[in-house]
This record gives sequence, C-alpha cells and structure tokens, in this order.
Amino acid sequence: MGVDTELLLTFLSVVETGSISAAARVLHRSQPAITERLQKLAQTVGEPLYIRGTGGIHLTAAGETLLPMARRLRHLTQECDDIIARRQRLREGLLRIVATNTAASYFLSRYLVAFREQYPDIDVHMRGGVIDWREISVPDWDLFFLEGGLDLEELPSYYAVTPWLQDEILTAFPEGHPLLAQEHIGWRDLLAYPIVWRERYSGIRRTIERAFAAEGLVPRQSIEVTGVEAVGTAVSAGLGIGFITAAALHRHTDWKVVGRRIPVPDGIRWTLYMASPQPLYQSHTTRAFVAFMGDATERLGGTPRFSDTKGGRR
Repeated sequence: MGVDTELLLTFLSVVETGSISAAARVLHRSQPAITERLQKLAQTVGEPLYIRGTGGIHLTAAGETLLPMARRLRHLTQECDDIIARRQRLREGLLRIVATNTAASYFLSRYLVAFREQYPDIDVHMRGGVIDWREISVPDWDLFFLEGGLDLEELPSYYAVTPWLQDEILTAFPEGHPLLAQEHIGWRDLLAYPIVWRERYSGIRRTIERAFAAEGLVPRQSIEVTGVEAVGTAVSAGLGIGFITAAALHRHTDWKVVGRRIPVPDGIRWTLYMASPQPLYQSHTTRAFVAFMGDATERLGGTPRFSDTKGGRR
C-alpha cells in the first residue's frame, strides 16, 4: 500500500511546528483535518508515529524513521514546483526543431536569433538539412519546417500543418547564358541545356518537376547536387541551369548567377509550412515559439520578391 505524500507532508509540518494547532494554521486546514491525516498515516504504517506529552510531540521510532524521508519529499516537491514555475515563466525549457536545408539556412535563422534574445534561458536544438522525413522520429522533436512539395502524410494526426512564409522559385542561369538574350523564356526552352537538380526529396525539385509535367515535358536528369549552395555553385560555374529561391539569390551576391521568373508574369510561388502539435500537446516553449513566429513574421518582414536578379540584386 503506497503512502499518500500529502499525509507525509502534514506529518512533517506537525513535527516542525510542534503541535497540531500550529500545523493547521500553517497548512490553512482545520485541526480535525490535520488529526485525520495523521491517523491515516499511522494506519498505513501500522504503528504510532508520535506521543503527546507535556513538552509537546515526541516521535516514536517509526516517526523518527519517516522524518528524514518526509524532508526529502518536501525538497523534491519544492524542486518540482520550482521547475514547473520556471518552465511556465519560460526561464528554462527546450525547443527542438527540424527543418529542410532551405528553411534552416535562409528563413529560420533570423527568427531563432530574435527568439533567443527574448528568451535567453530557452535551449534551442535545430536539425537542418533534412531530405528524407522518414528518417525523423517525430516524438523526439517539437516543430517541423517543411518545403512546399514535400509529402506530409508521415506526420501524426495531432499535428497541424499551416503555411508560414511564401517565396518564389527562380530559374538561375550562369552569367552570359544564351537564353538570357531572349525576352521571354519558357519551360521548353530549358530542355536544350543541362539542368542542375536538387536532391531527390527536395521540395523545390518536386515543385519544378510538377511544373514541367504540367507542360507535358520530361527534362533530362543532367546533374544532381545536395543543397541550395551546391546548386548556386554549380550554376555559377557554368555547369547548367538551376532552380533557386529568391531568398537564396538575394543573399548570395558572390554567385555569378542571373535569376529569371518562369513562367512570365506569375512565376512559381513556393510556400514554407510549419508543422506543430495541436495546442493541447504543446509544451510551454513550443507554444511561446509558435506565438512568437506569428508576431515576428510580420515584424521582421516577408521574403523579398524579385523578377530578374543577379546575385540577389535588382
């Protein structure tokens, strides 16, 4: 039979205050209620815990044995209360994020910096560069930042997937590429040249593949690299035509690359999604970060939009 922790803490209060009446005042309970708790504890132990005398309460051997354990219990309870209070006030906690290469490198960084400035006691763990979501153990993480075009069926039903930011996917050409002389460039025009592709599970790649398929076109698989930077480097070196977000081109002024919007005039809009647990399943840190993201997205501003760019400059 287990011991009720409330009974032990009541016993400790009686011992430290010296009387049932004093303990009743400290615990804001009636004297009969305190007496009843002591009786229940004695019944659980099976022997008396104290004897009343003229000098107050005198502990029996059983009472002396329970006393240090009751003190340890109080310490653990206070420590637990302190941890809960600190987490509620966001004075400690852990936020675990998984993101694709593009989301981690070009979109999340400034939000995480701002969040840590506001909540310096929160530890942030982020795993970027995820290309195969089947390798992720969902319970080990709190938030997921996904690219449009990725399969999201693997997430549990208690997760909500919501649009977070929009960007544009531009077609990136090496400087001096023959197609840049054309006023309008179409998907079919690209087929005559080598294409630098992102890795198989990239959301950008899947989006572009669908765009070709919608035109009834099947581009050849020329070159495949992993990550945004690898595409930019390959295109800059003249290995072929690639597809890069406007945010990446805007940042990499060192790339010898010209971005064009295809098709004109609308181009390809590309959405980043945030997958988070339903509010009932969110930790304090997750709830705070989700709210922060909603405020900061408007405060920090959206992603710059470009039509023709060279290394991200208008």
